[in-house]
Order: sequence, then structure tokens, then C-alpha cells
Amino acid sequence: MGTIDYTIIVCYLGLMVIAGIIGMKKAKNNDDYLVSGRNLPLPIFVACIATVVIGGGATFGQATKGYQFGISGMWMVTMFGIGVLALGFLLSSKLSNLRILTIGEMLKLRYDSKAQWLSSIISAFYTIMVAVTNTIALGACVQTIFGWSLTTSIIFVSAICLLYTLLGGMISINITDTIQFILMTISIFFILIPSGLIKAGGISGLQTSLPESYFDPFAVGGVRIFSWFVLFTLGLMIGQDIWQRVFTAKNCTVAKKGTILAGFYTILWAAAMCLAGMIAMVLLPNIDPQNALSEVAIAVVPNGFVGIVFAGIISAFMSTISGTVIASSTLIVNDILHLKNKSLHFSRVVVVVIGLAVMFIAVIIGDVLTALDIAYAILSGSIFIPVVAGFFWKRANWQGAIASMITSTIVILIVMLFFGTSSPIPILAGIATSAITLIAVSLCTKPTPEQQAKEWEEKLSATSTNFCIK
Repeated sequence: MGTIDYTIIVCYLGLMVIAGIIGMKKAKNNDDYLVSGRNLPLPIFVACIATVVIGGGATFGQATKGYQFGISGMWMVTMFGIGVLALGFLLSSKLSNLRILTIGEMLKLRYDSKAQWLSSIISAFYTIMVAVTNTIALGACVQTIFGWSLTTSIIFVSAICLLYTLLGGMISINITDTIQFILMTISIFFILIPSGLIKAGGISGLQTSLPESYFDPFAVGGVRIFSWFVLFTLGLMIGQDIWQRVFTAKNCTVAKKGTILAGFYTILWAAAMCLAGMIAMVLLPNIDPQNALSEVAIAVVPNGFVGIVFAGIISAFMSTISGTVIASSTLIVNDILHLKNKSLHFSRVVVVVIGLAVMFIAVIIGDVLTALDIAYAILSGSIFIPVVAGFFWKRANWQGAIASMITSTIVILIVMLFFGTSSPIPILAGIATSAITLIAVSLCTKPTPEQQAKEWEEKLSATSTNFCIK
């Protein structure tokens, strides 16, 4: 990397701070700060959904899978995209019409405040762990670029993320996400991949140099593909960080179209990262697979453009970190502490506390993957069924929802003792337990009161609001 590359990266980071200052001037109330005033147009909305989904796992992790397995490795992040597509087709319009802030608030409206509290604790823990893992990974990336210690790198990037998130909240995040989306698109699709293909001799060069299995879309095996579906598709459909972006849409039409477009973009990203890993395998066959993306970027991209590529890679991390920090803060303020009507100043205080906690955990505990696996399993295994049933099964009630969340969480933790935290079996056991319990308890107890059910249906109905444009 040359001086111009370092200059580009530093200028990019400075631009993030400027976006925070702009957002601070525009954020007048909590609605602005937490959901950007619910007025995002389609292009910006697509960028914001795509960038929060595409983080370290969808970038470095996907390139690693491409390096190891070839095109079949792209199933991992493709499942991210399928989850976003399912959210777009099935739930996005309904979420937009509800005019809420959190997944817990949805469960409270549909069921009971106990469901809100329980689900929000799980969701907040999950989003904090996602922020921590992306912070550690981004710190390692910055360490590679600047040669600093890992601790210094984590503190540096955490401070920048926290600063622009603190100042302008979701407004600042939307500005930075738009910039990051443009950078990610240009750096990967128009610089890294074309440069890499030229160096590797094009697609024909890849076919000549790589084993035949690298071009078999199912080489990783059906079991692994199914485990990625269980781990990622279901979790992304009910993630607070994704839902909070849906709440920023101008109306339910923007919410639905934008989420679907972001889902397709995520699948394209999966293909690009997988291809980058395959190019790295051809050009750099003896490197650590986890370094495939950064090594191939340095190897194939000319000076002056390397800085743009690394800025794009950094963007993928920063958008996810800022999105999960504000999502965790919103859950804590709105659902756990029940301080919805507190001032904008109070929301900023909670953002600072969460941001510093993420920084501290990332510095002190280098590996939180086990905690993330547990949080992901409980999120998907215990909350997914009550959420989906709340939208599509009228007979579901609060007793069934609470019982299903508690019993499935217990089952998940027990099954993990036998199969490990990274196995999909605990999630499947949790989903099965959750579904059986919810159905059985709901049918054995009184239905949701008629007035509450009627209010819920009115909120969901596009004809009862002015927010959905036919």
C-alpha cells in the first residue's frame, strides 16, 4: 500500500465523523434518532438494509469459504439474502404499518408485555454480541493495514463508530451507510473482482487451476447448506438490527421493495466474495484462508485503488457495528427499561454505554463466538415461531407465546450440552419445541381478547393507515 491508499482510508474515516455531525444537526427527537423520522426513500433504504446485513461474516467469512470450497461456499451468505428476501415478501409491509420501534414492541402489541421483556433481553444480547464480533474482526483488519496493536486498532475504530452513532443516531447511520454502500459496490464489483480475474486468467483460468469440486454448487454437502439455512435465514428474519432499518422506510411499499432488492444484492455479494476467495486460491494457494480477502486485494489491486478497496471492506464492518449498537440501545431503552418517552439526550447516554461495553468486551475477550452461537440459537429457536405465529395465526395467545419461548430456550441449552454450540440441532430442537408448545398452550387457554385482536388487525391493515401506497 502506498501513501495515497492510506490517505484514502483516513479520509473515509474522517467522512464518517462529518456524517455524524450532520446527523446531529438533523436529529430533533427520538423518532429521528432511532428510526430516521421514518421517511427514507427507496434508494437510501436499499443501501441501509444491505449494509447492515453485510458485515464481517458476509465479507471475510464468505471469502474464506470461497477459498476453501469454491462456489458451493456462497450458500452461507446466500442464506443471509434468502432471510432478507423472506422478510421482504412476508413481513416488511406489516412491520412498516405497525409504526413501532422494536421486535419486543410487536410481541407486546400482539401478545403481552411479558413477551416483550423476555424477547428483548435475548435480542439485545444477540445484537451486542454481533457488534463485538464485528469490532474484533474490524480491529484485526485495521491492524493489518496500519500495523498497530489489536487493542489500539479496536479502540480506534470503535471510537469512530461510536462517535457518529452517538451524534446523529440513525440519521448519521443512514448517511454513512449510503456512502459505505457506494464504496462497497465500487471497490468489490468494479475494482477487486475485475482486477483479480485479469490476474487469474479469467473464468477459464479459474477452471484450469482449481479442482472440479470448486465448480460444484453442492460440494459442501446438503447438511452444511441446511445448517446455514437454520443458522442465518431464520435469525435474519427476526433480527432487531434488520427490523429497525425496516422501520425507517417512508411507507410499506418502500419497505417491501427495498428489503427485497437488498436481499438480491446480498446474494450478489455472496457470489462476489466467493469469487474473490477462489481467485485468492489460484494466486495465493498457501496462505491462511481467513486472510484470503485482504491478501488478494493487496496482490491484485494497483496502488491508489487498494485504499478504495480496503475502505469498502471497512465499510462492511462499520455499518453492521453501528446498526447493532443502536439496535441494542433501542431494545434496552424501549423494551427492557420501558423509557420510551425519555429525551433524546437519554437515548444518547444509552448509546454511549452500549458502545463502550462493546469496545471493552472486544478488547478484553478476543473470542466471543461461543456466546454469539448461543445467542443466535436462542434468537432463532425461541423467538421465530411466536413472531411468525403472531402475524399468521389468529389463535396464538400470550400464554402460548411465553410458554414456547421459555420451554424452547431450556431445550436449546440442554441440547447444546450434547451437540455443541455451533450445531444446528439445538436450533431445530428449539423451533420444534416452540411450535408444539405454542400450539398446545394456545389451544388449551383462552384466545386473545377480541378488542386486542381487533386493534392488532387494524394496525396491520394497509387500509387503516396512510403509510402504505398501493
